[in-house]
Amino acid sequence: MRMTKRTLATISWLTVLLWLTLPTWAITGDEVLDRMRDAFSFGDDGDGILLSIDIENEYANGTVTSYRLAVVADAATVETEGQDPYEITQVLMYFLGGDDEGMIFLLHLPELREIASQMWLYIAAFDLTKELITDRDQAGRFAGSTFTYGDIAGARELRDEYHAELLREEVMNVGSEERAVWVIQLTPRETDDAEYARVVLWVDQEAEQFLRLEGYDAERQLVKEILVTELGTFEQRRVAETMIGRDTLTGDVSTLRMYDMRRPEMPLPIELFQPESLAGFDVDAYGF
Repeated sequence: MRMTKRTLATISWLTVLLWLTLPTWAITGDEVLDRMRDAFSFGDDGDGILLSIDIENEYANGTVTSYRLAVVADAATVETEGQDPYEITQVLMYFLGGDDEGMIFLLHLPELREIASQMWLYIAAFDLTKELITDRDQAGRFAGSTFTYGDIAGARELRDEYHAELLREEVMNVGSEERAVWVIQLTPRETDDAEYARVVLWVDQEAEQFLRLEGYDAERQLVKEILVTELGTFEQRRVAETMIGRDTLTGDVSTLRMYDMRRPEMPLPIELFQPESLAGFDVDAYGF
């Protein structure tokens, strides 16, 4: 096929015009998901973190319940024979007061995707530690809220179970702030483990944490919404302080508030985050 100079010039201009009309995104959906921080990742710098969490649940029948938790988080390096060392974020949540006094939720979140995260629940009333292994266990309501145990685990669980596609960039209002966000759509990988048939996430471009989540079932019905309504600052890093979770099927609404973030006065012992040590955790030793 022979091309004249006029034809080549026309093709060149068409190429330029096509390039100009394409989105200028320099990042993919999977890259956004990989960069998205977990809620407690500011404890992964080796100094550890202490904070408090209040959860209030408003059920559709008018009942209201509330919980207060003491949270201790830190990072560690795991060394296993025959395997390269890898980093892990460890989070311990202790229930303060009420019938659930002394109950503990423990999370191990490895940075490597090929290594599964782990969750345990210590029930003080029975002196029993149970590992939450099955999808049904991890989809259970945390503190009776609309947040599941998997929701508390955060970005790691999403990275394990979903492939992400970048839909667009936009500006989202959080309180009185305007935040630039990536909007990504998540679809399950080839696994039956995913809780939702489709997820849409709004991810803050600066803080690299999600500000809104919508979860849909196989019939394309919205079943879960999580919305960050207030951002705070901890050591020059923006963090979610208040988020609201809505179960659109039941009408239940939960509000989670994180506050009083601080560094521990002494290094946190690694034994603190072992499931066999949960019964001996002394919450008073950490100023709660």
